Amino acid sequence: MRENDIDMMRRARNIDGLIRALLDPADTVRLAAAEALGLAGDERALEPLERLKFTDPDVGIRRAASIAQAQVAARIAAKREAEGV
Repeated sequence: MRENDIDMMRRARNIDGLIRALLDPADTVRLAAAEALGLAGDERALEPLERLKFTDPDVGIRRAASIAQAQVAARIAAKREAEGV
């Protein structure tokens, strides 16, 4: 998989594809997927990002997963607040 594929999945909001990309052997793909999931803000990404932030061998990818997870959590919280939940 290439980073261009990640960009296409991000634009198509292919959350499942982005989650699968977190397991790609290429560091650049995993990093791009984590960042794209953070921007998408979809709740399905929380658990996969949680796993990635503790298991990836690359510290930069772990950091990106942590930031992305925080972005998703913030977006979910804002949505719930706006809905009055």
